[in-house]
This record gives sequence, C-alpha cells and structure tokens, in this order.
Amino acid sequence: MIKIPKTEYQVMKFIWSQKSSKVSSKEIGDYMLEKFNWIKPTTAKVLSRLVEKDFLQHEKEGRNITYTVLVKENEYVKFETEEFFDFVHNKSLTSIVSTLGDGDSISDEDIKELEEWIKNR
Repeated sequence: MIKIPKTEYQVMKFIWSQKSSKVSSKEIGDYMLEKFNWIKPTTAKVLSRLVEKDFLQHEKEGRNITYTVLVKENEYVKFETEEFFDFVHNKSLTSIVSTLGDGDSISDEDIKELEEWIKNR
C-alpha cells in the first residue's frame, strides 16, 4: 500500500462514509463541490489517480461511472497510523502520547480510556 495525498484522502473519506458497494461519480463530484468547492474536472482527476493507485475500481454504466472501493478504510488508517508512529515517533508510544499531552488534544476522558486499554492489553 502507498500513502495518498490529502486531496485523495478527502475523496476516499467521502466514499468510505457512503457504506455502499458502489458510489457514482456524480455523488462524489456533488459532495466535493459542496464541501471543498472543487470543480468536476478536479474531482475526476483525483478519482483517476485513485484508480491508478488501486484504491478504487471504476465501471461505466451507461453515461455514469461508478466506483468500488478496493482499499478498506480500516486498512488504510492502520497503514497511515503505523507509518506515522514509526517515522515521526520512532515507534515510541511515550513520544506520541507526551506530544499530544503537551497541548489540549487529550482530555481526562481520553486518558481514562487509554489507561483502560493498557490494563486490558
């Protein structure tokens, strides 16, 4: 698997959120226009790159193009998280938690959940 840029990830997040086996280019284009003010050719280019990278498969149905997900969201999130954890934090849980803890990113509830996760692991 390869890392995808933020623009491609935004499209994939929308497609994954649809919880459908196929999503039309029109649905995707309409969402990207509304949410990010993308013109349709921009969305079409991003979709073609995702097909080239084997994240999506496309199928022409009459005048419409539908896309089927080839990479599941949980698979990609795991890949991205492991890469970030390894590259930025040198596989140090202490590093990532202390970095997040230095700001307001971690709530008391988050800390309780982390403690519970550690106990149950």
